[in-house]
Amino acid sequence: MNQAVSKSQLQIAEQGDCDIVVRRSLAHPPERVWRAMTDPSLIPRWMESLDPMTDCQMDARPGGSFRYEWNCQERKFYFSGPVLRAEAPRHLAVIEYFNGDESSGTHVTTDLVPESGGTRMTIVMRWPSAEARAAAVKSGMTDGYSEV
Repeated sequence: MNQAVSKSQLQIAEQGDCDIVVRRSLAHPPERVWRAMTDPSLIPRWMESLDPMTDCQMDARPGGSFRYEWNCQERKFYFSGPVLRAEAPRHLAVIEYFNGDESSGTHVTTDLVPESGGTRMTIVMRWPSAEARAAAVKSGMTDGYSEV
């Protein structure tokens, strides 16, 4: 079950014209967080929101790819794309395409750094333009980071 995290554990900020930066403290070592980010059997446990994930594929290596799909009565959508860099258990860089639209490519980098009692996760999402970022925020694509 998802639980909200405290504001001291989570920071979300717009940076520049195109980026959103999410910083989060997790009570697990980087190796465990990495596994949760890259193991298709675990990803749905933390990526689910109101809609269940119906397909999850992840090949977490440079040149690999991923696909996360949600399907409910009102909507069906997916994110997919290439894995640019994967340096277990510290760094993952991908390009996310929304519903296969390669013009919608959002560069997403995730860095995991050990910290006292766990891991500091930093996610930088870079949209192709300020307008694309604003549309993503307005649509709710950036919601849910406060869920465990």
